[in-house]
Amino acid sequence: MKKKLGVLFLLLAFALVMVGCDNTTTSSSVGGASLVFGLEIDKSTLEIAQPSTTFAPKQEIYYVFNNNQAFGSTKLTIQLVNVADDKVLLEQSYDVGADNSIYANTVGFNNPGKYKVKMLIDGKTRAQQELIIE
Repeated sequence: MKKKLGVLFLLLAFALVMVGCDNTTTSSSVGGASLVFGLEIDKSTLEIAQPSTTFAPKQEIYYVFNNNQAFGSTKLTIQLVNVADDKVLLEQSYDVGADNSIYANTVGFNNPGKYKVKMLIDGKTRAQQELIIE
């Protein structure tokens, strides 16, 4: 009986520790758009080698945003959002060709945390992806 209680106690302790760890990320998109992150990019195909959502602080992180259709606008906006308080930490707009559908660049984070990267066209979110910096 003591052995069963000991095992039950260990399982309960493990479950409580796991509840405190939020290592899951979410993503969403509109119209088949995608936003992919990784540490390496094939610059000729704009494909991310080994996509990931977990990185270290100060790493240069490549991303590829594929809108799955022409942007239809000459401005593409990226927002970096702190997931904990939904505060926009940075908003940057880029000039793009209205006929283009893919944009690639780099992003980096100085501090550990959970962040959301949002891609917007004409103020409307087309794709977003959460990242964990640890």
